Amino acid sequence: MRYHAVLVLAPDALRDCSLSDISDTGARISVEAAEELPDRFTLLLSGNGAPQRTCRVVWREPNQIGVEFERRLPPQERVGLVPETDTHFVDDEAPSEVPAE
Repeated sequence: MRYHAVLVLAPDALRDCSLSDISDTGARISVEAAEELPDRFTLLLSGNGAPQRTCRVVWREPNQIGVEFERRLPPQERVGLVPETDTHFVDDEAPSEVPAE
């Protein structure tokens, strides 16, 4: 199953992505132009901004990256993952502040 998530690249720069192969320590992320992503960023795992994880890129392909979470994803937070749909955030619809991890 694939899950929708949002990359926080800067306070006003969000990018939609899809998660697969997610574990408590990392994930595979499908995203356009993966080479443009920084080596570290915040990943919002639900529409309300929580849970979220700080990620470090460990490998890259043209449209996918592998990330390691700076802290583990507890099983109870996996319940909040949203299955991927055609509805995604638009930059001006995103929350102005990202909750702290």
